[in-house]
Amino acid sequence: MSVANVSSAPIASAPVKGRFPLRIILGIALFVAATYALAWFSAYNLTRTFFADAEASFKEGEYLDALSGYETYDDTQQKNVFYGGYSQVVNIWRGKYSFPVPGEVERAKVRIDEIINQRLTIDDAERFVQKNTGRENAYMGRIYLRLGELYEEDGDTRTAEDIYGEVIDFFPRETDVVARAQAHLDELQ
Repeated sequence: MSVANVSSAPIASAPVKGRFPLRIILGIALFVAATYALAWFSAYNLTRTFFADAEASFKEGEYLDALSGYETYDDTQQKNVFYGGYSQVVNIWRGKYSFPVPGEVERAKVRIDEIINQRLTIDDAERFVQKNTGRENAYMGRIYLRLGELYEEDGDTRTAEDIYGEVIDFFPRETDVVARAQAHLDELQ
């Protein structure tokens, strides 16, 4: 073999270290990003649907349905259908890794505050408390406190005092609700 033949022979490429694992890492990152994007898009579509359901209930004056959603039987579909409320909109995005949060969530929080503080009647608040007693509900303490306030505004201070005392006993972890109930009790006594 001549020297010329040796130098013109193709040189076998040495394996490049680090490329194969980098491709795997990039593939995994792309998969995770795509999965998150699909989940986010699905949550966003559900948010829009529930927010529209809640707005329709709110405009009809059905404030408890707007707050918590409701289920009804649909004859055309031959099954029960759930219509969302503002609380479902907020709950969808409650997780600390939910990002970016759509604007409907903040608007839902504003509506929730409006319903609890301005729209509820004694009958509404009592129905809500009865329906949700023994169930997990993020708004139970606030609505129970509001029930006491509504009784107080109606002149039934005895019932209001009882409710404020129960708020303090039943919702000790909701410090803002307990403080408001205690302030009402202090004013009444």
